[in-house]
Amino acid sequence: MKKVFVFLGVILFFGLGFMKGLDSDYDPYELNYNKVVINLPIPYADDMVGNKMIVGEKYLAFDLAVEFEKNGFETKIYSIEDTYSNRNFGEGFEFIMRKWPELRVENYHSFVDKDRIAVLYETVPYNLMEVRRADIVFTGSMKKNEDYRKRGINSYFIPQFTRLDKFYPAYNEKYKSKLLFVGNRWPNFASRKTVSYAINNGIEIDIYGADWENVLVGDNIKMLKGFQLKNEDLKYYYSSADIVFNDTRDDMIMAGYISNRIFDATACGAFVISDYNEAIEDIYGDSIPMYKNEEEFVNLVKYYSDNPLERQEKAKRAHNITKERFGAEKVISEMAKIMREYAKEKKLLRENK
Repeated sequence: MKKVFVFLGVILFFGLGFMKGLDSDYDPYELNYNKVVINLPIPYADDMVGNKMIVGEKYLAFDLAVEFEKNGFETKIYSIEDTYSNRNFGEGFEFIMRKWPELRVENYHSFVDKDRIAVLYETVPYNLMEVRRADIVFTGSMKKNEDYRKRGINSYFIPQFTRLDKFYPAYNEKYKSKLLFVGNRWPNFASRKTVSYAINNGIEIDIYGADWENVLVGDNIKMLKGFQLKNEDLKYYYSSADIVFNDTRDDMIMAGYISNRIFDATACGAFVISDYNEAIEDIYGDSIPMYKNEEEFVNLVKYYSDNPLERQEKAKRAHNITKERFGAEKVISEMAKIMREYAKEKKLLRENK
C-alpha cells in the first residue's frame, strides 16, 4: 500500500511540475521563513527510525536539524513519503540532500513552490542543470564553488562538518584497535582501496560496514568485526585506534569533496591515513598522510605503525584544525546567516513589485 501511495505521489508531483499555462501568480499558501524542512532521499518515514536504511545523509540531517533549531529555525526532516503527502507544510526553506527529484523538474518553482527557497547542500557531485535550479547552493567543494560563482550561481563553500559534542577524544580500551576502517562496500565496486590494498599485502585491519561478506572470503573474513556501528559509538572506535583509514570515491576526489569521516575522526583525535585528495591537503597539510598508490599505502602503514610519537603529533594538529574550522555550530551558523539574508532580500523584492 505504501509503495502505491508513494508512486501516485511521484506521478502527481511530476505532473504538476510540467503543467503549462497556469497562473504564475498563484500563491497557494503563505510560507514561514523561520521554518526549514530537510528532504532526505529515503522512501518511507519508517526508515528514518533507528538503524533502518543507514545512510550518511540521515545522520547528517539530524545533526543539521539540531543546529538549525539552535539558530532559531523550526525544523522537520521528511522522507519522500512525507514530502509527497504534506505539500502545504508552510516551511519557507526546503533543504535538499542527495539527488532529490524536485531539482529535475524544469518549472517546479515557477508553479507549485514558487516562493519556497530551495537550498541544495551538495556533498557529492550534482548535475549542473539541477544545481542551477536551486536558489542557494552550499557546496562542500572549493573547486565547485569557484566554478559555480563564475557561472552566476548563488553558491557558497560550506564544507561538511562534525558535531563536536558528539565526536571528541574518548579513548576506551574496550574499543582498542591497531588499524581501523569504518565504511560500507560501494555497490558498484568490488571493493575499496583500503580493503583491497590491505588484502593484497596481508595487512590485517578491523573492518566495520555492510556488504563485505562476498569480498572478505576465506581467512580474510576475520577482519570483518561488525556490520554497522551506532553513530553515537563511533567516537570510541575512532579515539581508540592507532590508525584510522579513509578513502574516497573517485568522482568526489575529482570534484574536490572531502569525506565526512575526515572531520569526524580527526575531531576524536584520531590519526588518519587517507588516499590522496588535494582538497584534504589544502586544509590539513601533512597532518593527514596520504597515498597515491598501493606501494605508498603499504609504506605509510608500516612507517606510522612503528612511530607512535609522529602519529600523536599529526593527530593533534589535525584535531585542532577540525575543532577550529569544522564544528557544526560554526558551519551551520554561517548557513543560517546566508539563508536569512536571502529570505530578507527575496521578501523586499516581492514587496517592491
